[in-house]
Amino acid sequence: MEKNTLYLKLSTKVRIQREVILLKDIAKIYHYDREKEEKIKAMEIYRFQQKDQNRCVISLLKVISLLQNQDPNLEINSLGDSQVIVEKESTAKSNTIVGIAKIGLVSAVCFFGTIFTVMAYHNDINIIGVFERVKEIVGTNPEEKITALEISYSLGLSLGIIIFYNHIGKRTLTKDPTPVAVEMRTYEADINKSLVELAEREGKIIENH
Repeated sequence: MEKNTLYLKLSTKVRIQREVILLKDIAKIYHYDREKEEKIKAMEIYRFQQKDQNRCVISLLKVISLLQNQDPNLEINSLGDSQVIVEKESTAKSNTIVGIAKIGLVSAVCFFGTIFTVMAYHNDINIIGVFERVKEIVGTNPEEKITALEISYSLGLSLGIIIFYNHIGKRTLTKDPTPVAVEMRTYEADINKSLVELAEREGKIIENH
């Protein structure tokens, strides 16, 4: 291994609370010389400007240019992404009451929305008619409203939802990611890709110029 080789892994997206973006904020790096590594980590890459609106996209080319300006003999091996999205977080304290109100509103919408969806689905498939037909087949009274059929169906529906989402409160049934977690990661990846493409289309990617 060359002693003047820098291994650099650019992150996909990071959040910081400072105006100044340092290399250690956006990438993981390794160099044989630890003293030189610490110096490189503290290198300033960019400083947020008003036009950025607390978000910017930095190209790997910008990082390589700054590194080679500092040390022309430095060999750089990139192992990560070619762009990194940097968001500046607000340091202002959030309103606890407003936060609780937002959580309550979202929870209520999800809860009652789910109830409405299940009811609408059952109405579309005429679940009551299906139950009555099943009761006729097994020879029970179709007029009975609550029987073992309704009870077992309700329990089975709840259990099926729990097994499918692999999640009970803060606990998971297995170590595998839940479907919701997978969808959230997919959504986040799509958002990051769209942000990079939008910045590239608008010529806002911070590169070597």
